[in-house]
Parts: sequence; structure tokens; C-alpha cells
Amino acid sequence: MYVIKPYITAIAKDFWTKTGLKTKQPRDISGAVNLVLPIDIINLSELSIKKVVQWLNERSITFHLDVEDRNLHGFVLTYRGSGFIFINGTDPENERRYTIAHEASHFILDYKLPREKVIEKLGYQITEVLDGRRSPTIEERIDGLLSSVRVQPFTHLLEKVGDGSFNYVEILNSENDADALALELLAPNSNVIKDTKSTRNKISFSDFQEISYQILIEKYSIPEVIAKEYSLRLAYLATGGPSLLNKLGF
Repeated sequence: MYVIKPYITAIAKDFWTKTGLKTKQPRDISGAVNLVLPIDIINLSELSIKKVVQWLNERSITFHLDVEDRNLHGFVLTYRGSGFIFINGTDPENERRYTIAHEASHFILDYKLPREKVIEKLGYQITEVLDGRRSPTIEERIDGLLSSVRVQPFTHLLEKVGDGSFNYVEILNSENDADALALELLAPNSNVIKDTKSTRNKISFSDFQEISYQILIEKYSIPEVIAKEYSLRLAYLATGGPSLLNKLGF
């Protein structure tokens, strides 16, 4: 059974509320990110690890990634409360939109919210530690443990090997949550379910999946591969799963 985490839905709603934009479809995620987050979006053709590092070095930003060079759809880099989202400018528009939503979700979930929580618990002076300008004191380490917050600089969660696998559960969980938030930002589950059910009074699991798949592509401009998986999950959420006849192929 597919379950939407309530806090993911809440974060997405808060994000769009802060933009002040009308949420017509497909949503202007690029404009919204520029309005709400301290992020610059950088388009690079045939994006790769090497090209990201080269772009940074050309601007006198020294940065080293201890990962294999490979092609990327997107990458987020954070620095002292702000960041860059790099996207592959040669990807189709719907892919670029999803990449921006996904990388912005990483920024929110893995960096912005944890950072704000640490500052709330330990005070603004802790930003010196979070930004890597000094090591935490013993007292700050203890306060962090007592407050259940991580008193250390943010480290990127990019897997070291580009074969699509993840060596750490933390990375897998981060990717799953970023995907979930990206979809809530672009195509909120409640909206898609409502759109799909409005097409007929009673709808089966297989029909729901097929119709929602088309709606995700045509109305919300979700990439086909992602729309296929999301429509399956929404079909479970909206109908409870396939009937016995569906399972038997009827």
C-alpha cells in the first residue's frame, strides 16, 4: 500500500503558499524555486561531475567531489545557507522540470530544514560549525546529542558509483523522500486523484492507473517513466489495489 507521508504533503503546500503564485498546470517550478529558496539554477549541456567542478573552479570556487565522473540529470550543491542546482540543459523540458523539483527537494529535506532545526536548538552561532568554519565545542556536541540534532557540516549524498545502486540506506531514504516531495510539488496526489476520479463515477484499479498516467503526462508534464510508477502508486492509494478479476487479467 502506497502511503504519502503527511509531512511531505505539508512541506509542498507550504512551499507553494510562500511563492504566492497561482498553481496552474504545469507548475512553474523554476520560478517558484527562485522565489522561495536561496538557490541559483544553472543549465549545463551534457551535465557531468567534471563539468560541475569545472564551472565552480572557473568562478574561483574550490570544490572536490570524491566520486566517479559520470553524466548527470541534476546535482545540488549547498554553501553557507544557499546553493546551486545544476541541471542537464540537453534533457527534455519535462525532465528538467522534474530534476529541478527533485534537487530542490534535497535542498529542503537534507539541508534547509535540518539546518534550521539545529539553529533553533543551539542558536545562530552554531552556523560557524554548520558552514565548516570551525569545529564544534564539547558543549555544542553534548547539546546536539541532547537535542537530537547533528552538529556538523552538511555532506553531499551523491553515491560514489554511478550504476544506480546505493551503498547506504541513508542515501536510499534521501532519494525516496526527494522523489516523493518532487511529485507533491509538481503533481500533488490529492489533485491527481481528484482529476482521475472526475473522469467517471466508478473506476477500477487498472483504469485508474491508465487514466492517471495520461493525466500526469498531459496536464502535469511528468516524465513518462516517473508517471508510470507514480500512477501505479496512486492507483493503490485511491482504489486499495487490484480486484481478483484484475489480478487474473480480466
